[in-house]
Amino acid sequence: MKKLPLLLLSLAIISCVHREKLNFTSDEPENADSLSAIAQMITAIPLETNAQCMLTELKQVKTAQSNIFIRSGNEIFRFNRTGAFINKLSVDNRAQIYKYTIDTDNRQVIVMDSLSLIHYFTYDGKPLFTKDAETELPGETMLDLTYHDHFLWVVTKKVSDNKVIETWMYKLDPTFGLLEGTQLANVDLGRFYLAGSFTSELYVTNNKVYVYSPSSAKETILQDTLHLVSSGQLNPGQLFPYKHDFPAYSIPLILGKRYLLASYRTNVLESANYLFCYDTKTNQSFNMTGFRDDFFHTGIIKDLQPADIYSREYYFSKSGKDVLSAFPERKENANPVLFFVQLNS
Repeated sequence: MKKLPLLLLSLAIISCVHREKLNFTSDEPENADSLSAIAQMITAIPLETNAQCMLTELKQVKTAQSNIFIRSGNEIFRFNRTGAFINKLSVDNRAQIYKYTIDTDNRQVIVMDSLSLIHYFTYDGKPLFTKDAETELPGETMLDLTYHDHFLWVVTKKVSDNKVIETWMYKLDPTFGLLEGTQLANVDLGRFYLAGSFTSELYVTNNKVYVYSPSSAKETILQDTLHLVSSGQLNPGQLFPYKHDFPAYSIPLILGKRYLLASYRTNVLESANYLFCYDTKTNQSFNMTGFRDDFFHTGIIKDLQPADIYSREYYFSKSGKDVLSAFPERKENANPVLFFVQLNS
């Protein structure tokens, strides 16, 4: 197959490869689908490595204009789109950073910690003020928060008076003042099941916020997806049946323009992990072991996560020996290389 030259940007600091680059030989599992089956372009960003930004792990990568924010340990690091380190921020050591979101209107980073405190920072890491979530949402466990359309959105769990665990979604002003909320129902999967979502995340489709709760039932995720598609439950009219902005229920899928994705990761049982992808254009699902990177040859990609709440691009990271083929001069103990993936339209 014809091999096309690699497109280099910013003197090879940041690299993009288009879908046509498919030449690949490896001992990776043959049943893994190629990433080029769903992706049209992938961008590699080698993250700067110095004493101020030694990343132990990459979690909750979020992009905002020319900025990349990455949670690692109990800090949030800020890089630019070429991988250059800018600054970092952290909360009191008595608490752990749990989730965060980016207020692009006011250029603020809003951090939720393990003590239910909401911390506001500038992009440069300067602390602004702190709010206690218990004041507005007493007795509720915060699961995620996001900023969209000039408002904050929060998803929580709480125990009702009847001792039933309920999922709620709330709309708040940018300074965490409660405006309205609604309870979310369990999605109809066309079968009996016990809701077992261990996490809930907020994303946006058709300019409205919805709740994604990945399923731990790997063996039924395809069946569940087909039922949701055929029953029309993912259509905007059914997902958002109310006059206000809230969805009717949480769903086990991330809603992209063409692809439906879901992933489940646990350290307890490796065989339970999966990366699910369904193509609504061709009605095709892909092998859940992950995708084979036939762009930069980094091996199997076991997880893809949205880099923003609109699912405009996805990311994964690789480090050490996995990136030596594409970046032979990179030291093995350097920070990971971050890859952004644009899916087919």
